[in-house]
Amino acid sequence: MRSKSEVIIANLLHANRVNYQYEAPLEVDSLIKYPDFTIEDDDTGEMYYWEHLGMLSDYNYRQRWNKKLMWYREQGILPIDEGNGSRGTLITTEDSEDGGIDSEAVSQLINNLFDLV
Repeated sequence: MRSKSEVIIANLLHANRVNYQYEAPLEVDSLIKYPDFTIEDDDTGEMYYWEHLGMLSDYNYRQRWNKKLMWYREQGILPIDEGNGSRGTLITTEDSEDGGIDSEAVSQLINNLFDLV
């Protein structure tokens, strides 16, 4: 994993028995992207692509992310707050300004998304 925040997310997914692939290639029209986490809902077949945004305070990183976000939308993978896309749902989390991650908020997000109790 590329960051401590990604390790925390992976550990929380594992602890909640959510199967995922880390940086699995997502190929669309001969272009390959590598979402941090790819999750397929076994019951519905719905795809979730999770990107953790660890350095949004860096201008170049933010510009690259904005381009990648536009690409996701063009492929029918919409951010979760915009509803389900025809090809999947995009989940994003961010580090705080001090570089930390709110593991409780991530845990709650996982529980809400995957109807865990």
